[in-house]
Amino acid sequence: MNTLFNITSKIVMVCFLFFGNMMPAFSKSPKNSDIIKRVENLNTVIDMRITDEVMEQVYTLVEKRKKDAQTILGRTSLYFPLIENALRERNLPDELKYIAVIESGLLPDVESHQGAAGIWQFMKGTAELYGLKIDRHIDERCDLTKSTEKALDYLKLLYESYGNWTLALAAYNCGTGTLNKAIKKAGGIADYWQVYEYLPKETKKYIPRFIAVSYLMNYYYLHDLSPIDPSDDLKYIITVKVFDKVDFKKISKEFDVDLDLIRFLNPMYKKDHIPANEEGVYTLILPDVVMFSYIEKYGNLDQIVTSPYNFKRPIEEPIPAETPISYPKISEVAFLHRRGILIKDPFTESKKHKTVTKDLVPENNQIVWYKMKRKESLSDIAKANNIGLEKLLAFNNIDPEKGIAPGSLIKLSK
Repeated sequence: MNTLFNITSKIVMVCFLFFGNMMPAFSKSPKNSDIIKRVENLNTVIDMRITDEVMEQVYTLVEKRKKDAQTILGRTSLYFPLIENALRERNLPDELKYIAVIESGLLPDVESHQGAAGIWQFMKGTAELYGLKIDRHIDERCDLTKSTEKALDYLKLLYESYGNWTLALAAYNCGTGTLNKAIKKAGGIADYWQVYEYLPKETKKYIPRFIAVSYLMNYYYLHDLSPIDPSDDLKYIITVKVFDKVDFKKISKEFDVDLDLIRFLNPMYKKDHIPANEEGVYTLILPDVVMFSYIEKYGNLDQIVTSPYNFKRPIEEPIPAETPISYPKISEVAFLHRRGILIKDPFTESKKHKTVTKDLVPENNQIVWYKMKRKESLSDIAKANNIGLEKLLAFNNIDPEKGIAPGSLIKLSK
């Protein structure tokens, strides 16, 4: 599977280049021996070797590309929880999540010039073989949940084929055909470091990069690196099922939310809209405060599905009715070419970035929202806020026989 950001011809982002070729410099560092010891102490399922290439990749991450490394560390809070859960369900090594860092820099909407797309950089043929839908409207390679499931299925198959994770990762990068030819040239020895000299240039770097990313994730704090937290409008989101056609430009205009933010949160849709469907198989993701207004006008609370991320905005008390609810700001959205020409990176700077500073305020700022506590009932809330229970149920379109889950956000006013 092709890798991004490694060779100039494959670069699709100008803001994430910390895996590029560089002049050897690591050996000059006085901390060299300490870092070697830390690498040796990494708890890993791959066949660890400390080579010049490994050390150079570590140096690139923790010394030469510090800001990029901190950006990636921040992105892990968005995407790793879902990947980790999927790994646990399959009883696979947790560290396989680092592959997504190498492949895409943890950006779900990227596509290489070779046509690999999504956070796991699936090529079209492999994606379709594993059941991911790709047509003129939908590209499920950019669906975080579905692409993660299929990538892990593929990795599990590779491990079963080669019997060790080092070769499985190499095959993920270059394909089984290329790896099998290298093994044959090495006399049939199924060992990554034995077949190393027969592998493509990119695959020779792949395992060293994996080791470097593992080092970064475990020891970043020893290099004065701190994760750069993603902005609130990417952390605090709500996902709803949709049945009718949803036009992104219409939502952008109607709810005064940036179109590129909608696109970034919904990268699997290729035409700026979600197709109509009777089964509700498609979902729309928006920042929570935007979604409140969307649900108020077009949907209901029953359409909310579990968020792919685990962030919940800390709202413990009712927001006073006289206090306007402001949408989060979109910060530093880099407008690069998508599908090899325009890619958006909302975390890092580039020459083509612009900052959107406009506050997005909903039309109706009198709605009062409240987050239910774990042991709190709807009756308790109605009584505490001097609201009739029937009114509270009506405000939120709640079926009294079904109730609502603890921790839900509900309206105290209409």
